[in-house]
Amino acid sequence: MAIVKFVTSGSPMNNIFPYIMKEEKTEQKLISGINCMPETVMEEFINVKKQFGKTDGRQYYHVVQSFSPEDNISPETAHEIGLKFAEYFGSYQMVIATHTDKNHIHNHIVFNSVNFVNGKKFHQTRDEMIQAKEYSNKICQEYGLTLTEAKATRYNMPKWKRKLLIKVEYVMEHSATKKDFIYLLGRMGVKVDWLDNHKYITFTTDDNHKCRANKLFDERFLKENLEVYFELGGCDSIISEEYQEYETPQTGIISDDLFKLIGNLLDLEMQNNTKRKWMPHHSKKEIEKLIAQGLKITNEDYDEEYDEYHGIGMFM
Repeated sequence: MAIVKFVTSGSPMNNIFPYIMKEEKTEQKLISGINCMPETVMEEFINVKKQFGKTDGRQYYHVVQSFSPEDNISPETAHEIGLKFAEYFGSYQMVIATHTDKNHIHNHIVFNSVNFVNGKKFHQTRDEMIQAKEYSNKICQEYGLTLTEAKATRYNMPKWKRKLLIKVEYVMEHSATKKDFIYLLGRMGVKVDWLDNHKYITFTTDDNHKCRANKLFDERFLKENLEVYFELGGCDSIISEEYQEYETPQTGIISDDLFKLIGNLLDLEMQNNTKRKWMPHHSKKEIEKLIAQGLKITNEDYDEEYDEYHGIGMFM
């Protein structure tokens, strides 16, 4: 998983390059130039600006591509991904430096604000930034890394998230315990990270998309609500046997193969019904019932902390 941020701070060039190439943060083999040499990058940036008469305004753009510690990626591979991602932006002079001084490896990509081929200044809308993030995800997928969640609302979800939501709802309605829930989603190809010291449950699909429960926009899937649900007994005891390390259920009521088949059928339903929009909502009576049961009701269409970590931010 790579988190991508566009950090367009106003720091002068004579500060940014010494910072990204600092010995305490990286090493020489993890510093590369595209259309320029890292050793003479400032002079080369300035020469292009003078050539096209565009020496004023913003001097450079700064992109940070951070990798999840869970992916256990090597600095060399991270740098390779950074070079491929940098090519997305086209004919600009760039320096890519991979930092290893924190618990997560991350790439710094700094490029000239002026295109060295046509002299145009770089400009990118929010939609174009989202496309850049999707391109980063595409590269990460090729390397078998997890993917970041695309920004969405409860009324506009990507297809993979709607598929995930349907599976989570189906399994919840057929689970008597937390173990049932985790095990049966696993049979449908969805990994569940449900840790006591984490605020949110995180789902990872079989194609490496990762999504926090609150971003399925259905209050029933919040961690505290599922805990209450299973404390009350969950579903009407479809499966009640305890699993040993989530081994095959012993009840014989619902087999592993059947749950895998159900998961495939749910996927097929989404493929054959691409116009369907999943818009979870609750009536006033349903909300009152949830509150009476001790469940938390939220309105999390916007989450600033989540947007900062998972989305693409443009900081001026």
